[in-house]
Amino acid sequence: MMQLQIKRVDFVLIAILLQSFSFLTIKYASIYEAYSLILLGIAFGFIVSRAYIWQIVLKHNELSRVYPFNSLVQVLIFVYAVVLFGEVVSFWHVVGLGLMVCGLYLIGKEQ
Repeated sequence: MMQLQIKRVDFVLIAILLQSFSFLTIKYASIYEAYSLILLGIAFGFIVSRAYIWQIVLKHNELSRVYPFNSLVQVLIFVYAVVLFGEVVSFWHVVGLGLMVCGLYLIGKEQ
């Protein structure tokens, strides 16, 4: 059974969400150009918040243990692309995403 020895896992998840929200907001800024400065300001707020929370995560954990979780951002972006923007994904996109998730599992697996 996989046992993650990560302190403040809640902060890891919040950091991942904030990073994905920043990318999502930047995408919306490219679509709605009239609001791009406001949306970019919001994205900047997400980025700064994520950086602060990530410092807390790193204070309590080894970098090699928590950094791989950043790949979960790719999973969220994939979901946003399909659900919110109707983007078409290929079989190979799904395979690549699956490999990333498997890699995350293997890295987090107790040795």
